[in-house]
Amino acid sequence: MSDDQTSQGSDLWKSYVSGKVTRAQLLAAVASGAAALAVPGAAGAAGGPRTLSFPFYPAVQGTYTPESIQDILNNIVTPAYYAISGITIILSQPSQFGLSGLALTITQAIAAQEQYHIDFWTSKGAVPVTTSFTAPASVLTPAGAAATSEISATIQTANFMTAAREFAELGQPELAKWAYQTGAQEAGQRVAYRFLEALGGATGVLPNNKAFETDLFLYTRDAINAYRLLGLIGGNGTPYSYPGRDAVLAAAGPMASAVLQQVPNNATSSVTITGPTSLTGERS
Repeated sequence: MSDDQTSQGSDLWKSYVSGKVTRAQLLAAVASGAAALAVPGAAGAAGGPRTLSFPFYPAVQGTYTPESIQDILNNIVTPAYYAISGITIILSQPSQFGLSGLALTITQAIAAQEQYHIDFWTSKGAVPVTTSFTAPASVLTPAGAAATSEISATIQTANFMTAAREFAELGQPELAKWAYQTGAQEAGQRVAYRFLEALGGATGVLPNNKAFETDLFLYTRDAINAYRLLGLIGGNGTPYSYPGRDAVLAAAGPMASAVLQQVPNNATSSVTITGPTSLTGERS
C-alpha cells in the first residue's frame, strides 16, 4: 500500500469517527477502495454517483459513546413504572382528580398502555432503576396531576426517541423499531393529557401543538435524571410505589382489554388492504 493510500485510509477513518461519513459509507469505501468517500459529495464531484448521507453520531462537543443495551432498556422502562404508579393512585379516587366520563376512560386506557409497555420491555430484560417515587405537593391536585402527567409523557416520548437513535447506532434495528412503536404511543399520551387539561378548563392549551416531537436527551440516563431534578424520584414529596400488575389492570377496568396492539408486531410483509380496518386494527 502506498503512502498516499495509507493517508486516504486514515482520512476516511477520521471522517467516520467524527460523524462526517456513515458506517455504510465506510464499509463501501473499504470494499471498493474509494477513498474519495472520506469527504461526502467528493465522489459526485469527481463524476461518480452521488450518495445521500448524514452523520452517523450526534455532533457533540468532545467524545460520544452510546450507552449499553442493558442500560438503555433499564432507563426506558423506569418512567413507565413512574407513570403507572401515579395513575393507579388517581384512578383509585377519580372524583378527587376531576375524572369522569371520557376523561376517566382515557386515563384508564393510559394505565393499560403503560402496563403493557412494562410487560414487553421487562420480557426483553429491562430492569427498572427504581419502582419508588415521590409526589411534590404541587402534583396532588387535579391541575397539578394533569400537568405533571403531560411532562412525564413528554420525557418518555423524548426518551424513546433517544433510545431509537442509540439502538440504531448499536446496530439493533429491531430494538429501534420497538422503541419507535412505544414512543409513538407515549406521544399520543402527551396529546391526550393536553386534551384532558383543556377539558379541565386550562386556557390556551392546544392538544396537538407540535409538528415534530422535541429531541431532549443525548442519553437515556439523562431522562432519569430529569425525574430526579423534578423531585419525582428521590424527592421530598409524598412517597409511593408501583402497586403491581394486577392492581394496575384492575384500575384500568374495561380498558385493560379494549386497548389494541398490546405487544409490538413484526411485519414480515406489507399489510394487505381489504378495507379501513386493515390499517386501524391489530396486527400480529
